[in-house]
Amino acid sequence: MASVPSRIIKESITTSESLSEVSAEAERLFWRLVVKADDFGLYYGNPRILASMCFPLDPPKEQRIRAWLDELVAAGMVGTYTSDEDGKKYLKLLSWDRHQQQRAKKSKFPLPVAFDNTCNHSNGKQVKSKSPVNENENGNENEERGTGTRPTGAAATPRGFDRFWAAYPRRVGKQDALKAWGQLNPDDALVDQIVAGVERWKTCDQWTKDGGSFICYPATFIRGRRWEEDDRPDPPPASPKGAAPKNYAGDEDFLEGR
Repeated sequence: MASVPSRIIKESITTSESLSEVSAEAERLFWRLVVKADDFGLYYGNPRILASMCFPLDPPKEQRIRAWLDELVAAGMVGTYTSDEDGKKYLKLLSWDRHQQQRAKKSKFPLPVAFDNTCNHSNGKQVKSKSPVNENENGNENEERGTGTRPTGAAATPRGFDRFWAAYPRRVGKQDALKAWGQLNPDDALVDQIVAGVERWKTCDQWTKDGGSFICYPATFIRGRRWEEDDRPDPPPASPKGAAPKNYAGDEDFLEGR
């Protein structure tokens, strides 16, 4: 049986600017990718597969995985690509080669030739959509990292965004939220639904516990269409008619037979 390769975690993660840009949920996905990726930092990129493989005990919904993955891409921590060999989605942890040991001689995943996404690498170099993986290797080391700010003379704040921003309890990452809002381009009716969803989530346990530390980033809320869901548990199944309630008062092992 092959041994599981060890992964290196450095103290510098506590001051990582890339990690500070993403939500706690996206960071949790990142660390699970670290222990799942092969020696080349490659792994499956299909959100459905990631949900089951990285969170086997409690798989999140596919749209949540996609939103967290979008955060990691935007922070320059992950690059996604579609293999020309089989047409499937894969991902690469972009800083892998600088921090992890490589024992295997060949990856079991197809190697990336071009990334699907547009993201800023953690070293400040930008990979454009469908650009070759090594396009910027010899580029200017001092190239300024993109901030996502709108150029001078750009249009005013998109319709309805100010309402969303005023209602949202964790106002961070505004430029990324503006980008996500612009991509969604909601009409007035959808803006009403989004704001109502924010107000509903503000009363849920997930957002109220631990001083709101589990509130996702605004951009994650938008991209994941979180207003369409909440954290209320499903109602328990009804007991069969005529079934007597089980008595746990005695010495019976209540776990027996489960």
